[in-house]
Amino acid sequence: MIRFLIAAAFLAAPAATAEWRQAREHELRLSSFDVQPSTLHLKAGQPVRLRFVNTGEVGYRLAAPGFFKAARLRQRDGKAVAGGSIIIGPGETREITLVPAAGRYAMRSGNLFQRLMGMRGRIIVD
Repeated sequence: MIRFLIAAAFLAAPAATAEWRQAREHELRLSSFDVQPSTLHLKAGQPVRLRFVNTGEVGYRLAAPGFFKAARLRQRDGKAVAGGSIIIGPGETREITLVPAAGRYAMRSGNLFQRLMGMRGRIIVD
């Protein structure tokens, strides 16, 4: 029985790897007081690669705690989403790959002033 379980685990591993390679890409552009697109539409259960591009001259922390908590992140991307947010330095591009869960989620700047000036949006996963 143990041999069967070990063999099954090895056979399942390539399928999970292939899932990440098939992830559809979506780009989020962050600039002073703005996130584009302000509404991101995703399909539940389908892997996506989110590319965060900071076109501004300061770093940003984009928070979407409910979204990141409900999603299944690729293992190596887990640390990039500490505390439900991702930090993108000035001029930096960061990517994370995940499988989103159905729901409607808020995304917003971790900075209150930036958020009040319009750096916020939503993620809709159907």
